[in-house]
Amino acid sequence: MDQVRRAIAKFEADEQKDLEANRIGLQRQQALTTRVLWISAGVSAIGSLFAIYLFSQLEKELKLREQRLSESKTLIQSITTNVVDGILTLNAAGNIETFNPAGLKMFGYEGEDLYDQPISLLLTNPTLSRGDNHYWQDPTTYTGARLQATGFHKDGKPFPIEVTVSDIPLEDRLIVIIRDMTEQQQAKADLRDRAQELAILNSKLKTTNTILAARNQELNQFAYIASHDLKAPLRAIANLSEWLEEDLADQLPAENKQQMDLLRGRVHRMEALINGLLAYSRAGRDEVAIESVNVADLLEEIIDLLAPPDTFKIAIAPNMPTFCARRLLLRQVFSNLIDNAIKHHPTQNGHIQISVIEQQQAYEFSVADDGIGIEPQYHNKIFTIFQTLEARDKKESTGVGLSIVKKIVEAEGGTIRVESQAHQGATFYFTWLKSSLR
Repeated sequence: MDQVRRAIAKFEADEQKDLEANRIGLQRQQALTTRVLWISAGVSAIGSLFAIYLFSQLEKELKLREQRLSESKTLIQSITTNVVDGILTLNAAGNIETFNPAGLKMFGYEGEDLYDQPISLLLTNPTLSRGDNHYWQDPTTYTGARLQATGFHKDGKPFPIEVTVSDIPLEDRLIVIIRDMTEQQQAKADLRDRAQELAILNSKLKTTNTILAARNQELNQFAYIASHDLKAPLRAIANLSEWLEEDLADQLPAENKQQMDLLRGRVHRMEALINGLLAYSRAGRDEVAIESVNVADLLEEIIDLLAPPDTFKIAIAPNMPTFCARRLLLRQVFSNLIDNAIKHHPTQNGHIQISVIEQQQAYEFSVADDGIGIEPQYHNKIFTIFQTLEARDKKESTGVGLSIVKKIVEAEGGTIRVESQAHQGATFYFTWLKSSLR
């Protein structure tokens, strides 16, 4: 817009100079022609005809230049009429000679309302007094200036404006361009408000994170203390049952011995639940180093440790990736899923297929088995802590494994789901980001 402003000002100044130069030049040519005419008339009739010809040529040239000047003025008028900024010209006294429609509308005036009125009535700033035109009467103080000022609407309402004074001389006149800065000022105010709101939210978030970190630390401490305090009496119960059974070995009926075994079984189950609760509370929150993980090698290690029956087949897809991840957490996820598939299979001849699909930002791994399957209504339940589909007396399980898997996967920015029908096996899908979030 600044370039347009300078172009308009320079264009009008150049045209004014050309018009003045043409006028002076034509006057000189007319005076010279008049002399030639009188000399020619005194010499011969041919001189008169020559003078008449010269006058006609000069008249044509003058009309052509006047036409060009008119076209230039029309072009300037078109530009100043259609721009959104106010464009005005001032005389030597600092009074308004012309004001384009956009400028009149900006200040709420019409037609000739502002003709010959001092520009100082329309605006003020710390260095300009309203109604005082002295500033505008000294070209050395304002030529080429850009001012931030306050404009005054016809109804007296103030609004922010930017005033740019042309640095191109135009005889005794001055071109001034005024831009309404209301929207820009409002946008800046809105940005400041948003920045302040964001700062408040960031402060609240920081406080919340601090509180959350403290609560997590408290939870860690509670889990350790609770597990220790709960395990101690459980061990005492188990030991006491063994001592009683030893002391009363000859007197204890077979039925009571079974009850003692059942008691110790419940104690061991309770210990497993406590350990599971502790593991769940820590899942995804411990700091674990990121390292390069060859997933195929990791799976081989897991299978070797789980030691499935020789008749149990576990196939690993050949396209397993090597990428940077938290090896310990990925190992825990795979270990739980594979162990569940082995443990809950109805036979010793099961088959597990481990596959992977590369996505844009993650890998989607799958662990599929041909076991008893899971009915759709239980697909969400199995990821809830302490939830099992089989009675614990029938199949020993804490119901913690899959809830830990879900917590770890989601903490790493992934998702997990199961696809299964009753008696048709189950496939667990989980995604793992190629680049860790934490």
